[in-house]
Amino acid sequence: MQICAPVTGPVGSGAGIVLLYAPNYEQFRPAYALPESGSVLGRDPSADICVPTRTASRLHARIERRGGVWQLFDLGGRNGTLHNGEFVAEAVLAHLDEIRIGDAIFKFVESDAESHAHYRIDGAYFDDPDAPAKPRPRASTSRIVGGYQSQRLAGSLREIARSELSVLILGESGTGKEIFAEQLHDWSGRRGPLHVVNCAAIPAALIEGELFGHRRGAFSGADRDRVGLLRAAHQGTLLLDEIGDMPLEAQAKLLRVIQSKEVMPLGASQPEQVDVRIVAATHRDLDALQQSGAFRADLFARLNELSITLPPLRERKEDIFSLCVALARRHGRPEARPSMAFMAGLLHHDFPYNVRELEALIKRWAARARSAELDVEDLSDEIRDRMRSYGARSSASQPPPADEARATLAPEGEAAPPSGEGADALRGTLPPRASPDEKVLRELLVQQRGNVAAVARELGRDRAQVHRWIRRYNMNIDDFR
Repeated sequence: MQICAPVTGPVGSGAGIVLLYAPNYEQFRPAYALPESGSVLGRDPSADICVPTRTASRLHARIERRGGVWQLFDLGGRNGTLHNGEFVAEAVLAHLDEIRIGDAIFKFVESDAESHAHYRIDGAYFDDPDAPAKPRPRASTSRIVGGYQSQRLAGSLREIARSELSVLILGESGTGKEIFAEQLHDWSGRRGPLHVVNCAAIPAALIEGELFGHRRGAFSGADRDRVGLLRAAHQGTLLLDEIGDMPLEAQAKLLRVIQSKEVMPLGASQPEQVDVRIVAATHRDLDALQQSGAFRADLFARLNELSITLPPLRERKEDIFSLCVALARRHGRPEARPSMAFMAGLLHHDFPYNVRELEALIKRWAARARSAELDVEDLSDEIRDRMRSYGARSSASQPPPADEARATLAPEGEAAPPSGEGADALRGTLPPRASPDEKVLRELLVQQRGNVAAVARELGRDRAQVHRWIRRYNMNIDDFR
């Protein structure tokens, strides 16, 4: 059985916008469904979607479905409407596109808008999203932080936690696979410990001894018995991280352990009984590894009794605020207060290294900051550089809106990059607002071996835009690496 985080669904079925951040987020519904006939967003209470921020116009923007696609229209307010960080008069919306109305930042989703509506960005849960005054704490998932996507996956683990099913956790590096494994172990009620082994970090010649143990004299240098990790995790859980890097010979022996519940240490003459739940994790494509002969299909079948796929952080940006608060608390700064400019910077970034990258940023702030506020200077250099073009105008946009509402992170005198640098000098082979066709994008990904940052440099675009094109053409980035 495989459980994946919700990504896309039938176009127009359950489409809506999900709140990513607003300083007064408590006054917002966590998400809003969109009828195909359209919705007007604005500060006025009579608007279809009320945006209660003074930087929004009374009737600010409209979203509707025309000609089979969802479109965003600015209604001429003084502060303008941003689409993926760029002021627009109108724009076609794709799944996960970001929309900024005043000081409220949303993402567009093609499906599951109503499911998102139960989860506020601070972790509060609403039985009835239309009664926001009555939130209740979410179910105890102390390790797993996030909204609908994260809690849906957590729920699937909790349902089978007390069974003996093996679990396979898939996802990019840094998405939190070990956190989910730890939470599964906590819920399992198993009396033994959780042990973690990184299969990619152990030389192939040593991995069998690490997993299965050995007897004294089994090989040169074996001067004492050693209990392997499988025995050490008896009555507990063993997380095999980066299982895709396990050598084939070790895969065969692991399969026998799972089938027989017995371990044969190196140099032993009799097997030993072992009761251990196996959880495996990897960022690699195990289907492709099976086809190439690098991973055993029978072992995959044993590990894949339940499979979950963790979404990358760029696809669940509604979790970023709660992650900031939780990570600050973890690193001794529970008083953390992210500013609007700080959150705008994070939400405009695509986090190629996922939660691990966000945690590094929070750790730096926690180690050196005196103020409780997380602000522009606490962003990484990469994010600050990217934000210099935030609030640019598309070729189809109206004249620039009021300066105070642009919310660019650089002061007015520094907003434009130096001569010969910045977006205009890095347009590459693409004219403004153009998109590469599928063949061109595929060729670039092949040339750059799946390096999205390198492809973005070639095209003069940012990584987030390249990821959107990859989703549009239903490509799998791992196929190019």
